[in-house]
Amino acid sequence: MTFGEKLKAIRKEKGYSQEEMAGLLNVSRQAVSKWESDRGIPEIEKLLQISNMFGVTLDYLLKSESPDGNNQGGGYYVSRESIDGFLSYKQHQAKNIAIGVGLMIGADIFGSFSDYRQLLLPLYWGTMATGIAVLVWTFFQPKHYQEISSSALLFDEAVIKSFREESSRNRKRYAAMIVLSVLLFFFGAEFIFMAKNIVGSEVCNALDWLTDAAAVMLLIMAGMSIHAENIIAHNAEYLHKKNLRGKSAWIYAALPVTALAVAAGFVTNAWSPVFPVICLFCVLLVTVCKLLIEKRESK
Repeated sequence: MTFGEKLKAIRKEKGYSQEEMAGLLNVSRQAVSKWESDRGIPEIEKLLQISNMFGVTLDYLLKSESPDGNNQGGGYYVSRESIDGFLSYKQHQAKNIAIGVGLMIGADIFGSFSDYRQLLLPLYWGTMATGIAVLVWTFFQPKHYQEISSSALLFDEAVIKSFREESSRNRKRYAAMIVLSVLLFFFGAEFIFMAKNIVGSEVCNALDWLTDAAAVMLLIMAGMSIHAENIIAHNAEYLHKKNLRGKSAWIYAALPVTALAVAAGFVTNAWSPVFPVICLFCVLLVTVCKLLIEKRESK
């Protein structure tokens, strides 16, 4: 990668426009454009500012080789600061998605009380609409760190070694979250309905929906955190699998999962069979809208 390519890549990773970067460096936007197109190089004072601003070394900016000194034929350099920022962004995204899905599932708490169904109906639809709104808002937020998710990455050897050790330790926490999620989902109802004679079946139903929502939220946060760390720790494997799957491969997984959820609704009567179909439709609708917007913006 040339100096201009590196500068453009790290600027985009941090989410700065050319105008914003120019303002921080106290230069014109044309100067930044000139640097990024390799028609000039900043003076040493500006190079030091860029190095400090983006957390990269001068060697990386000025040399056409990877940070560890080995020419690897190109790639996107990622500093430890960039890794932490990427993971923080992904965790925030996971939390928002978990909250949205949790609200949609938890809305059925208000449908558990048959005697007050009409009174609680506005709360049901309000909670459901809030959950959908949170998901739509999250999906339509500007994307950051796209280069990390789509590029072959280059690291300082000490940085990636330290991160992989940290990621290995984090797996224990994520595994505990997944185990707790499974226990809540499959066995939570058994313990709750043991108190049916004490608190009544309607309260038990409401608590069951609450534990289901908590279980799904834990699963989403753990799963998305593992996925984000895999992008960094096992970048080559991630890119290979991503290229094999393609952009819309998740749809092929979503269809059988939806079919199973519909079948479970019929068999157990735990939820309306229509509910998972509605969820899938909403996700597909948001995905199509987002793809259309991205296509329009790329023109």
